[in-house]
Amino acid sequence: FPLVFSIIMSFTDWKLGGSPHFIGLRNYYSEFMDYRFYNSLKVTFLITCVAVPIEIVLGLVLAVLLNLKIRFKSIFKGIFLIPLFCSPVAIAMLGQVIFYEAGGPINGYLKLLNLPTVRWRSDATIAPFSVALCDIWEWTPFCFLIFYAALQGIPRVYYEAAEIDGASGFQIFRHITLPMLTYAFITVLMFRLVDTLKLFEIPFILFEGGGPGIATETQTIYIYKKGFRSFLMGEASANSIVFLVIVIGIMVFFIKKVRKYYV
Repeated sequence: FPLVFSIIMSFTDWKLGGSPHFIGLRNYYSEFMDYRFYNSLKVTFLITCVAVPIEIVLGLVLAVLLNLKIRFKSIFKGIFLIPLFCSPVAIAMLGQVIFYEAGGPINGYLKLLNLPTVRWRSDATIAPFSVALCDIWEWTPFCFLIFYAALQGIPRVYYEAAEIDGASGFQIFRHITLPMLTYAFITVLMFRLVDTLKLFEIPFILFEGGGPGIATETQTIYIYKKGFRSFLMGEASANSIVFLVIVIGIMVFFIKKVRKYYV
């Protein structure tokens, strides 16, 4: 019902509190004429392209390390999974403290090392990367968990056969571990792509609505402002439908590329 209702309302001039009137494709036309639409798309894709690859790589590295025979493995696993159980709101509020420019811990340590401090929240160029860092901190444990479970499912006999044949550690990782993790990679990538594209809480709270200016205004924040600050529900509905089509297009392209692994 919400999807069908949004599609219908996207063809009207519905303003919250008023009566909707059919206006055809005017909302879609005005959206593509709005520079903030393109800016929010750029910000969304920038954060996604930075955060998702780093999360996958870090998650894989942590999973491989903890798959080795080391002491206190259970303690490390518990520590690594803590951010996963925190809400995005809590992560964003903690990010406000960590990225506090005047006296936060990161800039504090940079000062102790006589290094230049970073304008984590006031520089429009750096701000999207601050959002990406928070997302990486929160969701790397998810990637770690999937990869670790996949590693546990690889039969030990493959490694024993490779060791007998004299394969090096790197060769074993490249020719046995990585191919056996293909399905885990696909699963992690699909979940993280969809989830990061609809990122809302972290930039909204960390930068008080997508600031500085519109430097961290993602598509979801842009749609929220249209609908619940400007009360232009018809335009917000059109924005939502366009973004839905974009996300579906990305996922269809991705699924076509990885379909061969499921045949």
